[in-house]
Amino acid sequence: MRTRLLICALLLSVCTAAGAQDYKSFSLEVGTGLQPLHMAFAFTDAEKRILARDGQSGAERDYYCPTFSLSEVWRVSGHWEFCLTEGISWQPYDLIQYGTFGTDPNGNPRYDLSNGTVIGLRNSNPFISVYGQARLIWSPKWKVTCYSAVGLGVVMVVAPNFAAAPCPGITPLGLRVGGRHLYGFAEFTLSPIATFGHGGIGWRF
Repeated sequence: MRTRLLICALLLSVCTAAGAQDYKSFSLEVGTGLQPLHMAFAFTDAEKRILARDGQSGAERDYYCPTFSLSEVWRVSGHWEFCLTEGISWQPYDLIQYGTFGTDPNGNPRYDLSNGTVIGLRNSNPFISVYGQARLIWSPKWKVTCYSAVGLGVVMVVAPNFAAAPCPGITPLGLRVGGRHLYGFAEFTLSPIATFGHGGIGWRF
């Protein structure tokens, strides 16, 4: 009797350990999405002053700002995982060159701001974000994994002058579907990575 109880206890412990190991994993995710809110300030005053010295300005374009992300995801249990994301975004704009009309008392050219010509397309200095979040997995046993997340990050611009600011984030709903290793994901999020829509593919090791 004792032998049977011992065997059952050993089997139970093995099954429990195996079940716990099933959830623990490490993944890499590559994503893109709708531009984060901070890109509304991508064309910085420092960058505008640099252009103005050469009689230039930029006209921001209204279409999509490129946004890309790379995430490292640690699954620590059936219901929890932690994610660290690095993101980069930039704002394309039309570069405008103004004509000159003489010089100022210091010998610098005067620019006619009513006489501007678009001379090309330029990108703003990139904004870099680092964002950490905790994800709560609502459906660890479903084929479509549902989760929510909260986090805190920092947004930085390196040039022409370094600046950084904290930025919180929240993901009310994220979905993930795929196989044992390769999967796709889509999120409704407000974060330093994207605004409203963010998605991509991941690989689970």
